[in-house]
Amino acid sequence: MSYVSRMAILERLEEINEQHIGVVVFGRSPDYDSAADSIVRSHATRLRQKLEQYFRAEGSNESLRIDIPRGGYVPRFYKAESSVPEMLPLDVDQAPAEQSIAVDTGASQSVEVEKPTSAFKRIFGSKSLIVAFSVLLTLVIVVLLFLVRRHLSKDAEMADGRAGVHQTPIERRFWQTLLPTTGKTIIVSGDSSLTLFETVTNHEVSLEDYIDGAYRTPEYFKGLNSEIPPAIAIDIASRRYTSFVDEELTQNLTHLPEWTPAHVSNVFAQDLKPADAAASNLILIGSRQTNPWISLVEPPLNFVLVPDGMRGFQFLNRHPRDGEPKIYAYKNESGDFGEGNVYADIAYLPNPEGRGLVLILSGMWISSTQAAGQFILDSSQFSGWLQSIARPDGTIPPFELLLATKSLQGNATYTSIVAKRVMSASANLHK
Repeated sequence: MSYVSRMAILERLEEINEQHIGVVVFGRSPDYDSAADSIVRSHATRLRQKLEQYFRAEGSNESLRIDIPRGGYVPRFYKAESSVPEMLPLDVDQAPAEQSIAVDTGASQSVEVEKPTSAFKRIFGSKSLIVAFSVLLTLVIVVLLFLVRRHLSKDAEMADGRAGVHQTPIERRFWQTLLPTTGKTIIVSGDSSLTLFETVTNHEVSLEDYIDGAYRTPEYFKGLNSEIPPAIAIDIASRRYTSFVDEELTQNLTHLPEWTPAHVSNVFAQDLKPADAAASNLILIGSRQTNPWISLVEPPLNFVLVPDGMRGFQFLNRHPRDGEPKIYAYKNESGDFGEGNVYADIAYLPNPEGRGLVLILSGMWISSTQAAGQFILDSSQFSGWLQSIARPDGTIPPFELLLATKSLQGNATYTSIVAKRVMSASANLHK
């Protein structure tokens, strides 16, 4: 809010568009794909809602109102007595009597908005007063954002308004560790086009080839024994697809009270840089087949997703305990609610570089990845698990959870823990 208001007051409307906001406010790279990364749109929607809520309640006595019309990101300033929000009139000294400017919103069309600073010039009359007012407005915005944040981050007394869950103290401790106010955390969404490429070519891409993009070149294809034409395979590999579950889970994570845009970002798997992966906390969503970065932390894991020989996947139990099977595969159980049992893995362990933490949310189907995300955001389930493994000092050791869930029309239902591991601090010994 502070950024778009400041740009509007300074008449720099061309900088109030989705791509620019994503770079300046949320730390995205200048060439990021705003069509695939909806962080600006989702936060604009929530900001509009919170502004409306504020001026209906705590800010009902404010004489000057602010809103962000849908279809763009340029704020409007209007008088409280107006029954319908309208821009303040233009300076009477100006001609013509009405003036507008086209603003790029990042969508397929521009939006016509009135020039906001003309209203300020009419009211205050001089640049010095405009500057003073802009400073005052910035302070008002800071207070407004503080009130909104306070409203959103109620502790144990009420359910969190953004994530829709009630956070217990141990959950807050977990998320504060993974999403600290210092350092960097990166949420990495899976690459569904990679899975499609590996399926049609019957070839698994290594992390090295994925990072440098070698598998998307004709030269790489010469060494493959595949019946699919290279041009089609390369076209598939070049797509930027992620599942709706990855996107939904990413959005739910960004709603957590501990999430801050200055220290947490989300990227597509293709866009993660090795240097960032080594120096950041990571939340990796999807299987190794959609998110090759999981292979970096796979060696100490007990439950590993592997091909089942029928173009599907199953979980390998590397060190079975008494009563545990070696393989957790899809079960086609008739006469029960849902299609059958599918499995998901939640792993929490140190970054191999020793400079952060990694949370993996992985599933053999989309519905099981969904189950992993639902589990960590469900206080009734996740809090109990954390309390059962917490150390005396309250810290959470590295762990793995294997979940079973029923898949009904692609959605997770009836999720339960079927196997678990608590690891040593070095994440190389399973207890």
